[in-house]
Amino acid sequence: MKNFVLFLLLLFVFFACNKKQELKSSVVLDDNYTGLKVGNSSFYNVIYIFHDAQVDRHDTLKFKMKSSIEDTFRDNANNLRYLIHRYRWNDTIATWVSLKTFSAFIDKNYYIESEDNIYKKKLYLPYSFNFTWNSDSFNAYDTLHFRYKDYISSIYFDQLKIDSVIQVKQQFFKSYIDLRRKSEFFAKNKGMVFRYFKDLKIKKGDTMNVEKGEEWYFKLYQFKSL
Repeated sequence: MKNFVLFLLLLFVFFACNKKQELKSSVVLDDNYTGLKVGNSSFYNVIYIFHDAQVDRHDTLKFKMKSSIEDTFRDNANNLRYLIHRYRWNDTIATWVSLKTFSAFIDKNYYIESEDNIYKKKLYLPYSFNFTWNSDSFNAYDTLHFRYKDYISSIYFDQLKIDSVIQVKQQFFKSYIDLRRKSEFFAKNKGMVFRYFKDLKIKKGDTMNVEKGEEWYFKLYQFKSL
């Protein structure tokens, strides 16, 4: 639990030290924010936290992942798709190990990712002020509305400076026993640079008193482009 509280504190400091501005109609958001370019590779520090208070477990796992855009192809609807390969770093053999592949494309103003035959509308392009969209309109999941929340002119992840970042608020639900909070951050010419995902059972509405669930955090530490 100590690691969990410490990480939440670091996350708060991160957001407090990076100036946010409300998105305005003058902000130009286009397909450069998808980062879709063959040869682009994004490297992430990942933190996974598993909670189960019944067995007194609040475990934190840290590792590295890489997403590389490696090729393109045309689907049955003639959409140009980008093939993205995801890897995880293996310390034992000191190399990247393949995890899975998925695809991404732009169709009718939406940036869409397809993974395990599940389609998610991640971005609406170009940006439309106060616009929300159902990210799950292409699948059988319940409606989940995404919206643009903040524009950040620059962020520092340790020594890595990232300019022109937008936050997409994907979900925020809190009740007496549940907390679900999800957001992704996209940077111009880089794509996704930060993500957090929380799906927790909490006690008596106290978000620091977690009974069960999981959390994921992805933070970019390196970006390469051919």
